[in-house]
Amino acid sequence: MRGLPATITQRATTVPGNYHPNSLITKGFWLAGAYNIFGVLTFSQFFTNTLLSATDPAIFSWFGLICIMLWGAAYASVAKSYQAVPYLVLLFFVEKILYVMTWLMWLTNNLDSLPTLFADSPDRDFLFGLWRRRSGLWRVFSLGGLQ
Repeated sequence: MRGLPATITQRATTVPGNYHPNSLITKGFWLAGAYNIFGVLTFSQFFTNTLLSATDPAIFSWFGLICIMLWGAAYASVAKSYQAVPYLVLLFFVEKILYVMTWLMWLTNNLDSLPTLFADSPDRDFLFGLWRRRSGLWRVFSLGGLQ
């Protein structure tokens, strides 16, 4: 672009927000979004699995599941622009801390009944183990997005 300062020319030819399609953080946001949306649909069996809401109604009610999917959509929406929204990434981090704290409180209150719960439903065992570990993983991942 003739006649323009180098900084304007450079900015016009680069992708907004320093987006790198192969960035590990970008892929992580896409993965987090897909995990929340498709994980809910899979484990709730498209909202027909009553075992989830019976086990943890605070998190796995139909409303809680919808909210988890909305968080997934929020993750995916910032995959290309997470650097431009550091406070939103911080909010993701805080949300994950709350989920992990809720899980720890649930475990503390239900420790005696865990063997019975997991014997009743192997997919619930898989879901609770995987879903709750994911919260801790995304919490660490969210910190990477704050850089």
